[in-house]
Amino acid sequence: MKVLALADVHQSEEHWECLVHAVREESPGLVAIAGDLLPKYDGILAQPAFLPRLVEHAANIREAGSELVLIAGNDDNQLVVPELKKGDQQELWHYVPDRVKDIQGREFCGCPWINDYPFAYKYWVAAESRDNPAIHPVQLGPPALISQGNEIEFIPDLGAYLRGKPSIREALQTTALQVENMAGSIWLIHCPPANMDFDLCGSGDRVGSREIYRFIREMQPLVTVHGHIHEAPFLNGGVWAKKLGRTVCIQGGQSYDKLSYVTFNLTYDKVTDLSHSLFGSFQDNS
Repeated sequence: MKVLALADVHQSEEHWECLVHAVREESPGLVAIAGDLLPKYDGILAQPAFLPRLVEHAANIREAGSELVLIAGNDDNQLVVPELKKGDQQELWHYVPDRVKDIQGREFCGCPWINDYPFAYKYWVAAESRDNPAIHPVQLGPPALISQGNEIEFIPDLGAYLRGKPSIREALQTTALQVENMAGSIWLIHCPPANMDFDLCGSGDRVGSREIYRFIREMQPLVTVHGHIHEAPFLNGGVWAKKLGRTVCIQGGQSYDKLSYVTFNLTYDKVTDLSHSLFGSFQDNS
């Protein structure tokens, strides 16, 4: 099976149009998007209005012969979640956050949660673990969610909010319990792991999750696909894929003017022909 994998298509609707074009050119059997789906140029409160266009783009991808599997990301309005679930039920796409779904004989799993960051919108933020909330020392505005009326709703106590929901460690562990063949599974994890160069920001900060790194190192799925830090491979010397043990970890980044994506072929227990749309073929120096 050929897979086209990417994240962070929310820069503009043109990225979705470029994705449909790439699918027609590359002819993958499956397209995997690891979060941040909805254009943000009009602000996060405007995103629900994009859903009909998302359905159109998904239909174009299916018409090109590819199945679409996805999760949301930290810049996606939480009010779209019911519609993403509905699209899964209607077989428009496969929506896999915190669950395992068999797609073409392969287990796909999702984790949309990120560790805390300076930006105010916190719906997709989770503590690293129960004993380590890892609240970012810089906060650019009062922490907030989105109300059912699609208005900004402030969080009075971020620590209490994080303690009241599953941590990244717990979310990964709970999903892993549903997996029958971890060594053959594909994970869409929006946040990049720490210690792998996928998390380098323009500021020079490294913001990856230690719990995601530990999970991959210990559990060893076949492939993980990440996103979140668009600029990382453009700042870290072109590092967009690495192996952690036997796991192939991918973070293709995203640019404003050209769509970044990764393609690879899957056999039962092997990843081959790993290539980036901008950086070329993967050179395994491990």
